[in-house]
Amino acid sequence: MIKLLLDTEFTGLYQKTTLVSLALVAETGEEFYAEFTDYDKNQVDDWLVENVIAKLFLNDTNQSHKLNKMRIKGNRSEIKSALLIWLEQFINEKEILPNLQIWTDVPHYDWVLFCELFGGARNIPKQIHFKALDLSTLMFAKGLDINKPLMDFMDKNEKLPDDYRLHNALSDAKLGMKILKKLLRND
Repeated sequence: MIKLLLDTEFTGLYQKTTLVSLALVAETGEEFYAEFTDYDKNQVDDWLVENVIAKLFLNDTNQSHKLNKMRIKGNRSEIKSALLIWLEQFINEKEILPNLQIWTDVPHYDWVLFCELFGGARNIPKQIHFKALDLSTLMFAKGLDINKPLMDFMDKNEKLPDDYRLHNALSDAKLGMKILKKLLRND
């Protein structure tokens, strides 16, 4: 099963929140990053503008539709279509069971918002397992302090990439995948 790290940024910590960005990073290196143009602007506060909106980077010239590093800016429908195309590269015709395992640091938002993009959990693509796995719970089970930022779990000699942006879905998904691999290696 291939592991994917999911991260989202959204307009607030409440039930009717809307997606601002979404990223998936595969353990095999493929990346999907999307910025939504149709999030509810009435839900945006000063913290969100400073910490999330300011960290978005896509415009008309730096979008990419290459499967290994797909980047798209658009509405929910456009992003869902692009995501379905990106996910096709992981379809294994020989396997009947799902072959993608989603991991996320905050599944109670990330996973729910991901499923809602497809109209609910019953409609997610067939290659995705219906249960998301939780990076924070794995960290807790290993005795780690889940209140610390993920970057605190990097090796001492590792540095964040120069283009790392805290609260950018792609940066956080890449970092999450790095930490997940490290934690699973230590078993």
